[in-house]
Amino acid sequence: MAAVHTAAARAVVLPLSMAGLGAVLFWLLLGDLGIQMRDRAALPSALELLRHHAASDTVTSLLLSTVPAALSMLLVPLVGYHSDRCRSPMGRRKPFLLVAAPVGCLALAGLALSPALAAGADALLGAWSPGLRGCRLAFFCLFWTVFECAAISALSLFTGLVNDIVPQGLLGRFFAGFRIVGLTVGIAFNTWIFALTDHYLTEILLGVSLVFCLPMLAMCLMIRETPLAPGTAPASGASRRLRFPLAHVLECFSYRPYAWAVAVFMLASVTFSPFNTFYQYYAHVIGIPKATLGALTAAGYTVSILSAFAIGWLADRFGAVRVSSIIMSVYCVVAAVGYLGVSDAASFRAFYLAHVTISGAWWTAAASMPMALLPRSKFVQYNSTKDLMVVLGSILVSSVQGPVLDLSGHDYRLTMLAGASFSLLCICCLVRLQSGALAGEIARRQRRDP
Repeated sequence: MAAVHTAAARAVVLPLSMAGLGAVLFWLLLGDLGIQMRDRAALPSALELLRHHAASDTVTSLLLSTVPAALSMLLVPLVGYHSDRCRSPMGRRKPFLLVAAPVGCLALAGLALSPALAAGADALLGAWSPGLRGCRLAFFCLFWTVFECAAISALSLFTGLVNDIVPQGLLGRFFAGFRIVGLTVGIAFNTWIFALTDHYLTEILLGVSLVFCLPMLAMCLMIRETPLAPGTAPASGASRRLRFPLAHVLECFSYRPYAWAVAVFMLASVTFSPFNTFYQYYAHVIGIPKATLGALTAAGYTVSILSAFAIGWLADRFGAVRVSSIIMSVYCVVAAVGYLGVSDAASFRAFYLAHVTISGAWWTAAASMPMALLPRSKFVQYNSTKDLMVVLGSILVSSVQGPVLDLSGHDYRLTMLAGASFSLLCICCLVRLQSGALAGEIARRQRRDP
């Protein structure tokens, strides 16, 4: 654990010993195990639940993306702002994580039981009921929205906790370790569990709810947060009120490179999200068995695991922005070729494997990019505002992608076209961030705000 001594008038953070660094890494990896359950297990299971309910592409996009994203737009900056200014014996991130973990657990448990709850509500409402399918979708929307708010908040807070504790020069490798944990969870889920969702979906969601919650609680109990920097004033009475910090959202954009950095993360998110939202539907339409899809996902994750530390080292050595630019350029080409060339099961398998591998490489390389671009003293404020903008981009895209796919007769190749287009725009923003004036301003701010 980090050796921390607090004097009467100042806080001094000593360098981590090797044993302390190992302990911090272990508990952070454990906490990340819970957070990774959202993407690796909860989301694929939720897609299967919607498929069982015969949800349209529009409803799928609305329930999985638009509604939760709209609510999290308000929640994430609020949590980030108050987390940055929190003063408690446990620290400033852990009190919020200790709320997010059980809330997410209960929401996933509710999602698992939603078919039974919907049947009871349909019988209870009688003539007033919107029908069994309507009740199922209503309960799905309720529980998934609550879970998404908890999961997105937990991710933002966890990123802030890592930024507070981990030395700057090791962030790329630490995030490579987190990627390995998430990918290992994905491999296990897709190899042994995904094919069972046809018959044991309720039990799987209940298990995922526990794995989401318990590792984060254990991490919070064992990790000691780094004290705030000297001179950081506590929140005033006005700041403690639970209000949306609009002024502080606008303050972030006074930092000139911030808009370009936000654009990079927004465009990266919408580059991968259309295909990630509908790949299970696409595979089903094109005739890919669930076991084969799971094996392909596991194979792609294995490649990502084998390359994670190398990519993390490259990000530390040459800069996360530069390495991420190269990876996004490769994906742009692959997505364009996929749109033009995917026409059968064999070409889908090839594209899907490339998509999983290259998008995984991007998330590994870009994981430490917020730390390289955003001020450290108010990191969660800046990062949560960035997340707010990413969510806004997701809302705009998700509100369009479902209806477009329904109107096109479920032409899921359009998700690849979207990926190629958005990745090209993302590359342009990355190039702009590396231009002389903006790069110089970022370097000066990071030196001034160590």
